[in-house]
Amino acid sequence: MTNCSKITKNLALAACANSVAGLRPRMVLINFDDIDRTEKPVAGILEGITLKSAEVTGLLWEFIDNSLEADCTLNKGTYRNTFVHKVAGKALLKTQEVKDEINNLAHSRVVAVVENKDNNSEETRFEVYGYENGLRMADLQSPTTDADGVHYSFSLQSEDNARESELPLSFYAGTAEATEEAFKALSKA
Repeated sequence: MTNCSKITKNLALAACANSVAGLRPRMVLINFDDIDRTEKPVAGILEGITLKSAEVTGLLWEFIDNSLEADCTLNKGTYRNTFVHKVAGKALLKTQEVKDEINNLAHSRVVAVVENKDNNSEETRFEVYGYENGLRMADLQSPTTDADGVHYSFSLQSEDNARESELPLSFYAGTAEATEEAFKALSKA
C-alpha cells in the first residue's frame, strides 16, 4: 500500500541559476473524453497522451508572450488534500472563429498541455493540467474598453467536486526532442 502522507527524499530546493517565470505562448487543449485512459503516469511523469481514435485530435491555441498563465493551489480538506489546477489565457483577436471556439470551450471539459519558459529540467518543460478530472471554464470576461487589446480573458480550472490528487503531471517522452514531437503530435499542428 502506498503511503501518500510520508515524505521520502532529501532535496536541494535551490539552484544557482535563476528560474524563468511564465509559460511559452502555446497550449494544446484536448477534450477530456477523447483521451484513452489506459496510459498512466509513472512517478508524476506522463510519457505520452493517447487519444481514443485517429479521428480526434487536440487543438493548438497560440497566444502572445505573457498572455497565458497557469496556477496550482492546494485545497485543504477535512479528510484529504487536493489540488486545483488552473490555466488562464487572453485572446487579443476578435473573429467569429475565436468567438465560436470560446463558446464551445464554455461548455467543454478539457485537459491542457502547456510549456514552461524555465528549462532547468527537461522533465518539467511541459506540464499537463486537469489530466485526472479535466478543467472547465470558470471565468470569462469580454471588456470592450480594454486598452491592451484584450478581447477575451478566460480561465479554465478544476471544479469543486472534481479536483486533482497531485500537482500538474510532467509531460516527458524521454528526451527534449521526443517530447517536442509528442507535444506537436497532440494537435497534429
